[in-house]
Amino acid sequence: MKTTYRIDTICLTIFLAGLLTACDAATPTFKNSGHQQPAVSSLFFEQLQSIQKPGLSTQLLQADAESAADVLLIVLDATTYVPYLVAAPRKGVSAQTAMHEQSLEIIIGSGFVSELHSLEPVGLLQLDGTILSAVQRHGYTRILGINDSGLGVVHRKNYQRGIFHSALQTGPGIVEDGKLDISIRDLQRPKYYRSFVAVCEANWVLGVSLQPMNLRPIGERLLAFFASSNMVCDDVVNLAGDREAVIAIRHADDTLLFHGDPETYKVSMLGFKEK
Repeated sequence: MKTTYRIDTICLTIFLAGLLTACDAATPTFKNSGHQQPAVSSLFFEQLQSIQKPGLSTQLLQADAESAADVLLIVLDATTYVPYLVAAPRKGVSAQTAMHEQSLEIIIGSGFVSELHSLEPVGLLQLDGTILSAVQRHGYTRILGINDSGLGVVHRKNYQRGIFHSALQTGPGIVEDGKLDISIRDLQRPKYYRSFVAVCEANWVLGVSLQPMNLRPIGERLLAFFASSNMVCDDVVNLAGDREAVIAIRHADDTLLFHGDPETYKVSMLGFKEK
């Protein structure tokens, strides 16, 4: 089912990538432009900063005052938001549909890369205690899970079924035990659009890169941000990037601000609801 979002005040569809498209007042639709237009518009940030939600703030990271912002963070108070695992193996679900059907405020994904067009899980996928896909003993090294305390991260070798009621296998760990865990060799690898989640003492931090990047500079920016913000964040895990990377947040009047493609079907994503 295709979901549309009504915009009453100005008839515009807002793209994080900076593209603004006139639309029909009754049924505007969203189209993917996030990977095609890496420049970011000031109008988007005005819209983003105007979002007034309890326990939520946004942050743009950049290497220095001369460079363009290249990492977007959404910081959530862990006492205000509840994590929710979206999983649809072999069937798939889009970010747009999941936000509508599950009444989510924010969504980020994808949990892991699946084979193109197959929508088969790769590695662990556990939903409400049921194992939908077993742990893969090579490749992704981290398990991102949900239990009664919220979000948690363990190495795959330490995973036990009872630790989390819902979980997915992902990685690598960008930050582990509070330290950068991506080697300098990462800078020789291809750059991709990135999505990631940080688990902190009092917060959860969701992030995407606004242009293709390596993981090491993302980790360096995050550690500097955590230090300047007095945040204790032991783990930052990489989610699937490139065509899989998406983040979306619900705005006023049910409009949707997003980066990536909110209509492409994915196996897994991480959503958040207000308590």
